[in-house]
Amino acid sequence: MKELIVEKEEEGKRIDAYLAEKEDISREHVQRLIKEENILVNGKNTKPAYKVQENDKISIEEEKPKEIELKAQDIPIEIIYQDNDIIVVNKPKGMVVHPGNRKSRWNISK
Repeated sequence: MKELIVEKEEEGKRIDAYLAEKEDISREHVQRLIKEENILVNGKNTKPAYKVQENDKISIEEEKPKEIELKAQDIPIEIIYQDNDIIVVNKPKGMVVHPGNRKSRWNISK
């Protein structure tokens, strides 16, 4: 669990904006974490509009990586060049090349 203590000069900011800035994540993600009760202020649930006060103790439940299963597919792809160090392929437009689930800094799984 990560804990932050609000300093005097940070007082009065909305908690969602405060954490988004402090932790470099989106306000939307902070709001989701608050709704899921993964962010507490002084040990209690809060709301995204809560204005932080000096010495507030904000607790953030850290991420627990989700297990995912990736399955290889045998897809014919045109290989333009290949050696021991590099491969150049002609990927068709729109072909997904990696999982599309956008990951955030905190992946909370309950």
